[in-house]
Amino acid sequence: MEEIKRIKKQILRVLIKGPKTFWELINYQDSHIIPFLEALKELLKEGIISYEKPYFKIAKNNLKVEEYHDPGCLFCSPFKGDSYWGKILEKFKELTKDRPLPTSDFDQGFIRPEDTLKRVAFIYLRGDLEENEIFILGDDDLISIAMALTGLPRRITVVEIDERINRFIKETCEKIGYKNIEIYNYNVIEALPKELKGQFDVFVTDPVETKKGLKLFIARCIESLKGPGSVGYMGFTHREASLQKWRDFQKFVYEAGFVITDILRDFTTYPEKENSWEDFYRTYRIMKEFDLELPNVDWYKSSLLRFEVVEGPFVPEIELPKDLEELYFDEEAWATPLPSYLEKKV
Repeated sequence: MEEIKRIKKQILRVLIKGPKTFWELINYQDSHIIPFLEALKELLKEGIISYEKPYFKIAKNNLKVEEYHDPGCLFCSPFKGDSYWGKILEKFKELTKDRPLPTSDFDQGFIRPEDTLKRVAFIYLRGDLEENEIFILGDDDLISIAMALTGLPRRITVVEIDERINRFIKETCEKIGYKNIEIYNYNVIEALPKELKGQFDVFVTDPVETKKGLKLFIARCIESLKGPGSVGYMGFTHREASLQKWRDFQKFVYEAGFVITDILRDFTTYPEKENSWEDFYRTYRIMKEFDLELPNVDWYKSSLLRFEVVEGPFVPEIELPKDLEELYFDEEAWATPLPSYLEKKV
């Protein structure tokens, strides 16, 4: 059972640092008491840990477990404690300073480097990073590189439409020596390659937020997952997604067999200066409403959602966008740049 495997990893990475009581250990995992007890009992039966009241401790010699790295409070003081995360952040910033800039053709924009690592750290805290096979649909945030820098995933697979980004990820992972990565040039409107279906423990995506595009992105990701205990992470905004759209989406993921476990509101920010969006703004609907000046603050933020498979997962029937225009635009797309191929039509 995937849930038990995850809890075991969360328990062992804490105990490798030293003995802990039951009450201390329960704070380092986030499941129900019953599977937590089951995980403890299995570890005891396997002789991996021992219990000498009141402490649980590692019993097996030469156990290969990466010790727990505390990322601190990811809202108020991320990466201020354990130097592990600070070192990864500096390396990530250095590696990605010459990243490809967004293009309006694919509705792109990336979050701050520290926010990319905050997402990785949250995935780590939930026990979803170590030894897992991870599927990433769209990666202009370069989260695959941040994950690779930890060395913890068993495999990372990126499917991305922008070949510039794919080349950058491939070359950067070669530079840092991370070999367990696969990269596909992929358009989400196309069917997911058969070899990627039902193969992954975790997916990560920042979908377009149109009614049809949102469900299409998540449907492709659902197809990639193994089954119960698998999880998904996605960015979702309140800027271009109304509460009605949020409600419709939640119904969609419930029908697919998921439960939403976490919503971190405005967890990540899209930096204006670094994204170099100035030329894009002339095509935004919101700019024309009040003849607005360019933004003087970083205003576009995204929440992070985590959902876990309880049953299935099942892929609900969806209506496919008939073209790229319908993929990227609906009545709520007020801050989406008009692609160059559509500008020529207007």
